[in-house]
Order: sequence, then structure tokens, then C-alpha cells
Amino acid sequence: MKKIRLIVMDMDGTLLASDGRTLSQANISALRRASERGIRLALATGRLPDDAGFFALDAKLPMHILAINGSVRVDEPLGKVISAQFIPEYSARAIASVARELGLRFSVSSVHEVAFSEMPPDIEAAKRSQGTWLERPDGRIRLSLDGSGMDALLGHVSKFSIISPDADRLAQLRSRVVSHIKGVEVTSSWYDNLEIIPEGVNKGSATAALASSLGIPMEMVMAIGDQANDIPMITAAGIGVAVGNAAPDVRAAADFVTATNDEDGVARAVEALVLQ
Repeated sequence: MKKIRLIVMDMDGTLLASDGRTLSQANISALRRASERGIRLALATGRLPDDAGFFALDAKLPMHILAINGSVRVDEPLGKVISAQFIPEYSARAIASVARELGLRFSVSSVHEVAFSEMPPDIEAAKRSQGTWLERPDGRIRLSLDGSGMDALLGHVSKFSIISPDADRLAQLRSRVVSHIKGVEVTSSWYDNLEIIPEGVNKGSATAALASSLGIPMEMVMAIGDQANDIPMITAAGIGVAVGNAAPDVRAAADFVTATNDEDGVARAVEALVLQ
């Protein structure tokens, strides 16, 4: 069994239960025990850094946070930004133009900001799609729902998020972005969405950069996830783990498959592969 010194976890569909809000006591307990043994913990998530950070703060867990699919790094919950990477502005404006041409609503995320392209028909659902603690008063998140904040944010975008039940239009957007727009890459964190992020930035590269800065070789890293955007860190880590509810390609990429996110899969993996 490999000695593990860093555990990196996806949040939605992995560490959190299916409600997207619950961090189980079993998961907290296992991670706390790992931390007490000197093992570093990190969240690698599509969420904003403060939205992820509140989960770590509430659970009283020391966490590095690789937010917005690895575009932004903070080394403690609600801490200062260590690094941030952005889509080139000309590419961001081109993506926005293509999405509008295809009739797709979208949102863009920066370090502490989210802006929607237009007022969503279901405001509460739109907020939930972006995180849990967007409006928590002690956070730094700024939210623009009516499209008015979009133009100013296109100069420093870390992620486009496009959610639609229309698979054909999502496929058209993916094809046009991949074929014609430079400086970006396209991934997905769920069956009905696309996420467009800076080229070369993903959870795998962010995990490798964090491990290097901590002096931890990648063979001593365990990464756990469930969707396509988790594959880069799962394949880069010394031990790659898929939760039981993971997509088939994630399960195929992993070294081990644990229980589902609703069955404390993270805790079971940590118990079996790290604490024992």
C-alpha cells in the first residue's frame, strides 16, 4: 500500500451527499483522523473558493482549495488567493458570442464573482447551480443575475458554465469552441452541462502544482472524484479513486472504486486506503 500524504477530493457527487449540501459525519471523522496524522487535505471543485471554504470551516477541517476546476488556489478556507488563471479576453468574448448565437444561457465565474448572461427563469435553481453559500454574509462572493455584470467580467473569466437539456446545442457549442477558439479547454461536471476553462488548467494540473509546492510526490497523493473533470487528477495521483456513483469513464480511469457519495464513499476510501 502506498503511503499517502495528500488527499484531494471533488465535492459535488463525491464528498457531498446528493443534495449538494450535506457533508456527512462519517466523512468529516475520517478526514479529521487523516489530518491528525499529518496528511494534507484539499478540495478540487468547480465551486468558487469561498463557497467551498464554508464547508471546510463548518466542518472544522484544514483544507487547501483548488476552486473553479483548479483555476484558483487558496491554502485555507476564505484565505488569500495564492494563484488565479483566466481565459484570454478575446476568447471569452468569442465564447459568449457563440453561446448567444446558439440560444444558450450561460454564466461566468471569476475568483469571487459570478455573472449570468441574462436573468434566469428560475432564480433559486440558478443560484443552486453555482453553489450553496453564494449569499452568505461573511463571504466575498458577488453575484450578478440580470446580465448587467457580464461585460465587465469577460476580461477575467476563469470558467464558463452552460447548463441545458438540449444535448445537440451543447454538442454544437463544444465543437465550435474546440475547433475555433484558442486558449481554452472544454470539460463537464454533469450530463447536462459544459464547463470551459483556461487551456492547461484542470484538477490534475492544479493537484500537481499543489503537491509540488508542499514537497509531496504525486505517488503519495490520493484523488477521489465522480465526473469527467475529475479524471485528470484521478489519473495523475498515485491512487485514483472513483465513488460508486461515478460516470463509467471515471470508474475505468480509477485504481479503486469505493461506495457512493450517499454511502460515505470518501470515508470508506480513506479508511481502507490511508488510515489502515
